[in-house]
Amino acid sequence: MDLMTSALSRLERQLRACFYRDPTLAGFSDDAYFWSGQNIRGRICLDLGKAYRLPENTLLDIAASTQLLHDASLIHDDLIDEDAERRGCPAIWKKYGKAKALLVGDLLISKAYETVSDSKVSAANKVVWASEISAAVNSAVSGAVAELEFDANNKRLILENYYSMASRKTGALFALPARCIALFANQIRDVDRLNTIFLNLAVAYQIKDDQSDFLGTKSGREHSSDLRNGRPNLYHILTNNGMSTDKCFDYINDYQQSLVEDSIELADSLPKQVCVILKELLIPFIELNSLPSSNGLLQVGT
Repeated sequence: MDLMTSALSRLERQLRACFYRDPTLAGFSDDAYFWSGQNIRGRICLDLGKAYRLPENTLLDIAASTQLLHDASLIHDDLIDEDAERRGCPAIWKKYGKAKALLVGDLLISKAYETVSDSKVSAANKVVWASEISAAVNSAVSGAVAELEFDANNKRLILENYYSMASRKTGALFALPARCIALFANQIRDVDRLNTIFLNLAVAYQIKDDQSDFLGTKSGREHSSDLRNGRPNLYHILTNNGMSTDKCFDYINDYQQSLVEDSIELADSLPKQVCVILKELLIPFIELNSLPSSNGLLQVGT
């Protein structure tokens, strides 16, 4: 077993222990919904933390709190959108009811703060950490509200509004562990660069997610569920505003590529491992697909 596999196993044990210890969460401790992800956030946290020479126990605490917040956001997203599945598993609201899903999501947020309280980091770092979590949750909620109120008719500001919405809704929680790691390592000058990198890549991931929905290749989701739920999907927005599908794919690909290139350029001034994480772990994960040769399935809602 390599060091990363060992650390990820420790992370899962820590998260499961968090579930087992709580009488409400214990009933969800074996639900595949919580354990079927790809552990991207855990890997990033552990790799990035090693680049900044933080102790593994601290990194596991940061990763655990981040995962708890991420799971809470997924539960709430599924509830808002009434998506019945995620990762091939029934959504929590679908399996246990909407009221219980809402409460479990809220409980997971409280458990993230509990992880901070129980961590062996200094009192000063706990204050910083709790403040960062509060800011990230604030941002994620404001981004989710912006998603519900998104103006898809303002053609001039579509990309600007999309970036603002996605960077808050998805990006804030994605950037959270990177910010905490740099702050704990007392590398204050790196915080803004890391924040921009992870916001950019979160938006790039959201674009990838939009494309999967548009193409009907998103696991466990109905084809064009974003359109049916009234959610801002960049592909649907642009094609519904008269852009051809071919041009739409090229336009969005160029935009996403610019976010990636800007992130790589910023990473050049950071520890070398940051570039490695981007190129080996994150960028392949957000890579867009080419337009299928037969695009009959793309006509939904256009």
